[in-house]
Amino acid sequence: MKSKLALYIRIFLYYFFSLFPIKKNKIFIQNFNGKGYGDNPKYIVEEILRRELDLVLAWAVVPKLSHNFPQRVKTVRHKSIRAIYEEATAKIWIDNCRKQLYVRKRKEQYYIQTWHGMVNLKKVEKDAEQNLSPYYIKQAKRDSTLINLFLSDSKFTSQLYRSAFWYNGEILECGSPRDDILVKYETNQNIKEKVKKYFNIANQKKIILYAPTFRDNSGVDTYNLNFDLILNSLQEQTKENWIFLARLHPNISEKYELLSYTESIINASNYDDMQELMLASDILITDYSDCMYEFALMNKPVFLYAHDHAQYRKERDFYFDIFSMPFPCAVNNNDLVQNMLHFDTAHYINSLAAFFEKAGVVKNGNAAKRVVDRIVTEMEY
Repeated sequence: MKSKLALYIRIFLYYFFSLFPIKKNKIFIQNFNGKGYGDNPKYIVEEILRRELDLVLAWAVVPKLSHNFPQRVKTVRHKSIRAIYEEATAKIWIDNCRKQLYVRKRKEQYYIQTWHGMVNLKKVEKDAEQNLSPYYIKQAKRDSTLINLFLSDSKFTSQLYRSAFWYNGEILECGSPRDDILVKYETNQNIKEKVKKYFNIANQKKIILYAPTFRDNSGVDTYNLNFDLILNSLQEQTKENWIFLARLHPNISEKYELLSYTESIINASNYDDMQELMLASDILITDYSDCMYEFALMNKPVFLYAHDHAQYRKERDFYFDIFSMPFPCAVNNNDLVQNMLHFDTAHYINSLAAFFEKAGVVKNGNAAKRVVDRIVTEMEY
């Protein structure tokens, strides 16, 4: 009863605030349903700030994550009355997740959906409908009717929006704004220094980023990576010092305490910006996460640890054969270490180039610029 009452109150507030005029220079922004300053929305905002555009920027965020925002970005509490007012009176919406069913959009408003992944390995949305709740399916279908512009990183993704996202609107195939810094990573080494300083990592140390995706049961038992075996093996072969940054998916990041940490295994789940972590890292280990493709934009090594691939394929299935991709794939820790110790760089880079070409990946590093160009056109303020 209480949840239904809250729903009706929110719907009423959207209708009530629709009586207020739309502010033609205001943008309402969200990231992962209230997460901090990161992902595609961050990099669109950064381009707006770089151009010094006279825009009002309102970002809905949970209070404990409201730090690290630029001074010009006004933060409001996620799902609060103030947030509803800002959304109901903003000309532009920017989001990377589905809108809640109670959200009401006005005809004059323009909704940019950036999404939060690159080329998909695991099946999503309509293609994974059997794993989705009826509520989410209803939510996703309605959200797709509200979107004016969907951002895409590739021909593969654009086709996926048509076939699996219940979406028939305009697609801007420009790349992901968040990946601009990865495409141009060699000119963004200051970010690497920033990350190492944040985690108090010595400059000479090498970083392995461990970033698995979530499981449908939201558990963490499956993350049985043998950190010590990997660190010892790499240090013995390379004669360099290595450390791990471990980052859980945003859907389960609050469970970071269930993993064990040491001086060489550092919790990075609460760091706002995954792209900065990737830029600063030398190696990525993941399982079925789209971050494999993003990390590979830098031609850095990606290794897949997929010990539960049979169960995962049964539950979610894949768009590609996980063992035929450019990334060496292991089903146990010993094989993973062997893949890392016998990595063939030349073969890897050639395989990546062929894969990206087949998927039609856009990687010109100008995604944020193209999105802001569209925002300026649509606002007409």
